[in-house]
Amino acid sequence: MRPRPFLLALCAPVLATASARADAPPYKLFEDAALGTQLTDKPLLVDRGSVGPAIAACTKAFEPASGAVFFVELSKAGTITSLKVRGSGKPVIDTCLAGALGKLTVAGKLPGPVALAGRVDLKARASDAMVASARLSTTPVVLPAHDAPWQLTVHQLGYTSNRAADIAQALDGASEAIAACAPKRGASATAAEAIVWYDGKAIVRSGTPAYDDCVGKALDTIKLPAPDSALWMKLAIMKPSEPLAPRTDNPALSRDRALRDALTTAVRSRKEILRTCLDGTLNASLDKVTVGLAGGKARIARVDTGDLGANVCVKKKFGEVAIPNAGATDKLELEVALEPQ
Repeated sequence: MRPRPFLLALCAPVLATASARADAPPYKLFEDAALGTQLTDKPLLVDRGSVGPAIAACTKAFEPASGAVFFVELSKAGTITSLKVRGSGKPVIDTCLAGALGKLTVAGKLPGPVALAGRVDLKARASDAMVASARLSTTPVVLPAHDAPWQLTVHQLGYTSNRAADIAQALDGASEAIAACAPKRGASATAAEAIVWYDGKAIVRSGTPAYDDCVGKALDTIKLPAPDSALWMKLAIMKPSEPLAPRTDNPALSRDRALRDALTTAVRSRKEILRTCLDGTLNASLDKVTVGLAGGKARIARVDTGDLGANVCVKKKFGEVAIPNAGATDKLELEVALEPQ
């Protein structure tokens, strides 16, 4: 589902400065990810006329450095029970934005409690241009399972004042503590989705409170690069083998093609973690690797980043990945580009 922006007209006759057009909306809201409902082309939250002027007032005295990320929790009745905003560059603006977005109302009936995450773009004070947006990444990041029965995959990531590769590296560092939380899901647990807000203190929602609290404490060890930084994540909680299933529903797919698909997915879903091995190197690059399959597991057979230490790091970061549709006698070696051709 693509992020859905919607613009909201102002009721006030002017914006922050006399030079700004009266009809220029002071913000755009992007509803990127939700837990508890399916997002559609119609926005879940609507402005009844009071949000636009309130946001214009937020940026009247201070120029935002960038757009912000937000996280909203809604009761089944549509009441906002929690709202977080971070990333504009100034805490006073973030606080004001939280008050302004608190005036949003739910467009219709909800199936139950809902958690919603996204981004809010902000208008510059002296022009009709928008300041830089918060960032959105849809590149999957698979956290190492560490032999736990459940593995987390980040499918969407909204963030400010950081790089996606840095976040992936930080998550990798917390992965062992996260994996240790797996038993708290219970013996009868099934695959599920989760959504996370993190601004120095994590909020995790998956429907299993004990597990959520445990994962939250593991995430609390991540250091953010600036006081105004924040991020949110949409996660899948699955068996370690499930994210690596062949990317096809065609029952006629040959066994060789299925294995090639699984190896390609194993590499590309980990590319952000693998590329953290380039940090601190000069003129190194990572565009492709050669992955080998033997004994039902995939390993990096060859990699040439231009830096010996980075090569060793890439092999270590990838480790051994179980390929569920591979037999013990299956052997295959495949060069995989990290980006689709």
